[in-house]
Amino acid sequence: MVDCDKETLLVSDDKAFYTLEGEGEYVGMPSVFFRLSMCNLTCKGFASEDSPHGCDSFISWSVKNKMTFNEIFEYFEENKLIDKLKNGAIFKITGGEPMVQQKQLLKFIDTLINKYDFHPVIDFETNATIKPDEKWVKDFLATFTTSPKLTTNGDPEEKTYKPDVLRWHRDIGSGFKFVIAQAEDIDEIWRKYIDSTINIPKHRVWFMPCCGSREEHIKKAPAVAEYAKAMNVNFSPRLHLLLWDLALKV
Repeated sequence: MVDCDKETLLVSDDKAFYTLEGEGEYVGMPSVFFRLSMCNLTCKGFASEDSPHGCDSFISWSVKNKMTFNEIFEYFEENKLIDKLKNGAIFKITGGEPMVQQKQLLKFIDTLINKYDFHPVIDFETNATIKPDEKWVKDFLATFTTSPKLTTNGDPEEKTYKPDVLRWHRDIGSGFKFVIAQAEDIDEIWRKYIDSTINIPKHRVWFMPCCGSREEHIKKAPAVAEYAKAMNVNFSPRLHLLLWDLALKV
């Protein structure tokens, strides 16, 4: 029996919110984002004047709010997020890197399902460096949207490139989002992820521009779209930037 007043998760400062998915396969779909703290990467290679820390969700691992399961449920109820999930919104579990806390997450999702007597549509956002537990697919029918980090990320390859984890995601049909910062990224994606033993199917690959504002998106997106066309993969906008011009969280 799970004690919901003692079991905890580390969550980011913005905790959870309802919006439209901005990227990848589910772009434009109503979603409840549940943002967890902690990550095993830094993405320091993306550091800029707008984002000095590199990571576009720095708040997710710089701020660690320990919340009990009951406190999380109360927050969801107060903000009508359970209702949104029951009405079919995708439950986007993101971070940070959610797989860092997957042992606790398994308990949390199982408790949520039993407490509210419904099964949410679950999609994880992950950097594909930690292998998910098989229960996510077999018991919870979860899907995964991966965002593998390229050399421009700034972390060493031994931390960012995990072939066994990548092949696991390929085999269950996960989506693969790649942030394109420069032309050299295309060669790296082809060499390491497509024309390799990873062998990701092209229809499961999405390219999107590396940007932090609407203006930058408009400037960079056409070139990335051409790269996607040339490689016969999907192009993804960053809808939250185009619609609301949301700046990077630093």
